[in-house]
Amino acid sequence: MLRNLQQSSRRQRVLVFVLLFGGGLLALLAISGVLILGALNSAPRTLAVALIEGLTVREFAALPGEDGYPAFVAAAPDGTIYTASYKTGAIYRITPDAAVTEIPGTRDAIGAAAGLAYTPDGRLLVVDHVDADIRASGGSIKQLLPDGQVSDFAAIPDARGFVLPYDITLDGQGCVYVSDRARDEVWRFNSDGGGGLAWWSSPAQTGSGQGSEPGGLAYDPARDALLIADGTQNIIYRVSTADGTTETLYRHGSPANAPGFGGLTVTPDGTIYVAALATNQVMRLDGDRLTAIAGNFRGASDVTYAAPGRLFVTNFDQRSLAFTLERPRLPFALDVIEPHAAQ
Repeated sequence: MLRNLQQSSRRQRVLVFVLLFGGGLLALLAISGVLILGALNSAPRTLAVALIEGLTVREFAALPGEDGYPAFVAAAPDGTIYTASYKTGAIYRITPDAAVTEIPGTRDAIGAAAGLAYTPDGRLLVVDHVDADIRASGGSIKQLLPDGQVSDFAAIPDARGFVLPYDITLDGQGCVYVSDRARDEVWRFNSDGGGGLAWWSSPAQTGSGQGSEPGGLAYDPARDALLIADGTQNIIYRVSTADGTTETLYRHGSPANAPGFGGLTVTPDGTIYVAALATNQVMRLDGDRLTAIAGNFRGASDVTYAAPGRLFVTNFDQRSLAFTLERPRLPFALDVIEPHAAQ
């Protein structure tokens, strides 16, 4: 073979060299890729832990299958917990004793479930991104009725419509608020989904180099105000529902250790908790400072309060949506943070 190669033309010898070198390089790249992929997918399934004394964190309920991706969570007054799959739109009802049921028909009626809100008359309002592809835009607001039917609830009455709707909440009068990160707006609707109004937009920011993206929403009944978390600017606002007066409660001043806020919640005594998706923590707002109370979640995208004194947290595990070769750390689950006395 060597003699035949020596007798070949210079052009043929160059071609053989290129093929051999290129094949070897491709083989090395393939081996490296397999090793990297193996390292990514061999990471252990981390478990959340309390970061302050007096609290415990435990897995509350595991979702069935491999496509749970719970981005948001909501609580009903009777203690029932709702979450939904961002990948399939399936809605899950979870009893106080952690029995999980997928509500029939929801994965056919909803594309990619984001924010959730439970209404006083027993409906579940759902922000539907329609498509779980992170590059996709658009969306709608759906409602799951008490009889299990899903129907349209609200839409923005202009040609642009929802671009990147994120979270949803209700105030004390039954008005519904929806944040749209791409439009930098919070929209308000009547309790029946009509009367859509661009109700709030972020105050102008200077020096950040990034646009504002209002995301997480929660209603504070003690102050009749809306709490708004901007995960890009890392700011928490309090906005009066009466006149829109805006107060900045927290601003993360440095890019270092930016929390990347997701959803937030407020307790009956006015304590504010926020999910920090970038650091996989749940934080408590103490004056103008944040205290991390629990961490090591697998994608802490939302948190909600439910009596008596419990916080339910999603493990969104969203990395595998963006990096499709990376597998989620199954099972998908919701965690609960509670005082020691609740055990």
